[in-house]
Order: sequence, then C-alpha cells, then structure tokens
Amino acid sequence: MIPPHRNRSPEEIIEENNYFESSGRIYKAISWLDYANKNKNISALEYAAFETRIGIEQLIFEQLIVSVGTELEISEYKKRKGSAKKLDQIINKLIPRYEKLVDFSIALGPKNIPITKWNNKRLIEYSGRVSTYLHWSGGLDVTIQSQKWFENGMRVVGEAANYIWHGLTTGNTGIMPIEKLEPEIKELWILYELGKITIESVITRAEILLPILEKRLTSA
Repeated sequence: MIPPHRNRSPEEIIEENNYFESSGRIYKAISWLDYANKNKNISALEYAAFETRIGIEQLIFEQLIVSVGTELEISEYKKRKGSAKKLDQIINKLIPRYEKLVDFSIALGPKNIPITKWNNKRLIEYSGRVSTYLHWSGGLDVTIQSQKWFENGMRVVGEAANYIWHGLTTGNTGIMPIEKLEPEIKELWILYELGKITIESVITRAEILLPILEKRLTSA
C-alpha cells in the first residue's frame, strides 16, 4: 500500500513512515511539498529540496548495489559518495552497457515484477537544479520574499520528486544477474550487448527457447 502524502503535519512527516532509503526520502519530499504549497512555507520547500537531493543520491547508490554488489570497493565509494554524477560514473565503469542491461532485464524479466528504467542523466540534472534551493543567494526581494522564486522552487523540486516517486511506485530498481542466466539467455545478452540483434529479436528468440528452458527446469 502506498501511504498518502497529503495533509501531513511536520510532526507526521518527521516521525511517521520515516525511512532512509530512496523511497522514504522522496516520500518525505513530496509530503513537504504538499505542506509548503498549502502554507506557502519556505522552510518546507527547503526540506523538500534536501530530501529530494539525498533521495537522488540514494537511488543511484541503490542501482549501484543492485548492479555490482560486492564488486564495489569501499575506498572507491568513499571518494564518490555525496555526488550523484560520481556514483553514476562507478556504474558505467563496472557495467559499461548498464542501460542496455536494464532494457534486457525489462524485456525478459517476470511481468509481475516490473522494472523501472531510470534516466540517470536526468537524475543528475535534477540534483543540480534542486540544489539551487539549498544553496541560494541574493536579495530577499528576489528570493524568499518573491512569489515567483517560491513558485519556481515548487515547480523544480516537484518535477524531480514526482519523477522519482512515479518510478518507485510503479516499478522496481534492478537488473538480471547475467552470471546466473541459462546459457542460451546469456548468449542472447551477448548478442544484444554487441549490437548484433535488437531487443525485439531478443524477445522473439527467448519465446522460442521457453519450452526448452521450462523442460530443463522441470527435469532439474
């Protein structure tokens, strides 16, 4: 069940459903946005921006852990933590064709476990734009006393938070572990990875292989 985020008090936002993974962060962000909108509250907007930025970093970290697991060296992570862009660089370093692997996983994964394909470039851009409302400067008349400034902040932070919330509530973050695939499916991945077949061809060939794989599973 997806908990409601509207009409929550500051105490409820802080104390109820208070989790520190990406979904918990973004849940607090959209709750603060709702409070900020109803009360025209600058601090609530700032809290929403903070939770959104931390949520973005956490989401990319979660992709990293799901993708590479123990291959991630702690020393390398420590050098890059706190930066969505640098965390994304680790993913692309350890899995050069990460986005293709996500597409492959979506195409062949169980339909009852939908996978969200995150646009990490978009997430990184959101991280920078949201930070504007954490590290703002300028005259009060053009910042916290400006209706336009406040409305722009609500729009920028809201766009980022709602993009992530939609992805989190309609799918899962994950990929298929290539090393655990049946040899025939792994071969399809290699062909797709090298650009020798399309994702449509992957799906068609996998459907042809399905009876063979089911028989093997049953025999085992």
